[in-house]
Amino acid sequence: MTSSRSLLFKSPPIQHESLVGYLIRIAELNRYPRMSWIGNLAGVNLTEETLSKMSTRLGRLAKVVGASDDEMKSLCHYVSAKGNNLHVILSMGEIIPKQYLYWPSQRVCFSCLREKGFVSGLWDMKAVTHCPEHGELLRDACPVCKEPVTFNRGRLAPCLPGCQYRGHGSECLDSVRALMQLISNKFLGIEFDLTEFGFPKQIVDGDLYMLLQTISFLAMRSWRGDSDIDHGWLDARPETMIEKMNHAAGALVNWPSGYFKFLDDICAGKGAPNGAIVMHWMFGGFYKSLVSQQKQLGFLFDGLQDYMNRRLNDRILTGRGCPSVLKKRDRRIYVPGFIARKQLGVGRQEFKRLVDRHYLQSKPFDTSYGKMICVHRDSVREYAETRSRFVGRKELSEELGLSLHSLYSLSTASILNPFHSPEKDGWPKWWYDRQVIDDWLGGLRETAKRPATGKRTIQLSKAVAKYNHMGLTYSKLFNAINYGALRLYRRRLDTENLLEYFSLDEAQLNKWYLARG
Repeated sequence: MTSSRSLLFKSPPIQHESLVGYLIRIAELNRYPRMSWIGNLAGVNLTEETLSKMSTRLGRLAKVVGASDDEMKSLCHYVSAKGNNLHVILSMGEIIPKQYLYWPSQRVCFSCLREKGFVSGLWDMKAVTHCPEHGELLRDACPVCKEPVTFNRGRLAPCLPGCQYRGHGSECLDSVRALMQLISNKFLGIEFDLTEFGFPKQIVDGDLYMLLQTISFLAMRSWRGDSDIDHGWLDARPETMIEKMNHAAGALVNWPSGYFKFLDDICAGKGAPNGAIVMHWMFGGFYKSLVSQQKQLGFLFDGLQDYMNRRLNDRILTGRGCPSVLKKRDRRIYVPGFIARKQLGVGRQEFKRLVDRHYLQSKPFDTSYGKMICVHRDSVREYAETRSRFVGRKELSEELGLSLHSLYSLSTASILNPFHSPEKDGWPKWWYDRQVIDDWLGGLRETAKRPATGKRTIQLSKAVAKYNHMGLTYSKLFNAINYGALRLYRRRLDTENLLEYFSLDEAQLNKWYLARG
């Protein structure tokens, strides 16, 4: 083994500098043609070292470059974790799969090299396709002189002598640049203010691994049906990575509108205008994969549920083939008939009457198994509220102190209308809306006055009994009250009984009835 020797020119590591980038910078400072020469001095073959073994070689390298062990460790983000070589521990302590990293990275931002003079550790992240500060594409070769960005080089800038290339500046969408800044915030601890971009709270507050999982999942959705969110796009060509990063960034900014547009693109042109939606068919592998990843990416699944309720409110989403998206968050505008029946507690025949008589707003949808009658959620809710107030004819007659015949006469005279009845809508039973009853009684109570002292009044029941043989009915009596021909008085305040609570001026009643002839 070659004994380690100290270098003539030394420089301490720069914050956020990569390990390989640091060694390249030291090689250039000492006029070495290759970074590997430094490794040779330390007895380390840098061109053959694996990511998992690099952390065990830091002590040797530290002695050669004149840095402390802690300084060298701060540059190495890639200590093996979990007892295997599939995961690494980053410098801030977080564990991620190794496949999210390039090792060694051979992509640079030429503007950063010119302005800062070091290789950023952030460029080791596969998800980082552009510089978060400049928006410049990370390149593996100079676009002018075509010199490749090899990791075993002896200069920070790989360009041939005389090349004047210094970078293009921003080359990406604002959304992509913002996403790069979010990754940088979590990986390097830099605090870019990203409030204006409206990222979902879950990835802003979450860890780096969750962010990388989210990006990977969204990036792979349109070209591969792989359900493993840690795979799929990470081995793609650079141009493919850039294209898919555009998809991912667009989905995450301006949440949830960006995500809704992302979903629009997936299911564009699928399904007839009045056809039922089956999630597997509309969204393909994206939906299947998302269902399997609810635990890790729950906010994306919740967003899909919101999308189905907001964007596709004029179509029906069936439970067949997509039950998961409906659990707990079922806010479909149109719901299948069997769900409406269950919510209302009615049978098929009664449900059909409700639809046929337009108590429920319905709409037919085409499905693979025939026509499906669905009803508007609001109409189900409104009818359910009304139904909860139903009171039967017998019960109401007892409450008011009226006979069934008298209650019937008030109904036929449109004084106290039933909600359902055989005569009104063919319903087998009579049902009244208690709210309508209460409103009617409330109006009578507001009209009624206390009788003056000494005024002779007569109960409603006695009034009808006195003149009934002459054709007086409760319907005629209340019509006269409604038109102001008879004045209503309060007789008792401690009863709900209609006939006991109200009374009439006996003299006025007699005069009115005689005048009617």
